[in-house]
Amino acid sequence: MKYENVRNSSKSYVFRKKVPAGESGYLDCKLVEHGFIESVRVRFAAGENATLQIRPVVIIPQEIMIDLLEYADNGEQYVTGDDELVESAVRCEIENKSILRVFYENTGGVGTADSFLNVDIGVTYFSVIEPENIIGPNSFLKG
Repeated sequence: MKYENVRNSSKSYVFRKKVPAGESGYLDCKLVEHGFIESVRVRFAAGENATLQIRPVVIIPQEIMIDLLEYADNGEQYVTGDDELVESAVRCEIENKSILRVFYENTGGVGTADSFLNVDIGVTYFSVIEPENIIGPNSFLKG
């Protein structure tokens, strides 16, 4: 298999999970190269009633955790909503082997409907090595 160096490659990392009432935890995606986190999008379902709390972060090597959203001093450290879309443009530099992490907690009472985690995080890498594809100049076309 042949590979190519792709510059300014953008990827969306998708976090989806059904979250029963009272459950908390996190989902991770590993990042593969240096670049920037460009956007965070959180969608809350209709009827959510602000019971699902979301906190997106990036963890760079040496276990340094950085919030992707800025929160007010002495305020809560999460976003929540009901039939809402929270979109934020961010510009957070990442390193190879960083981890995107989305913390979640469903504060709904026992017997209430499950929540649905729906978060997309956009990343642009400076350069990535990927399997060669059919778009653009290809080495197999070179004589």
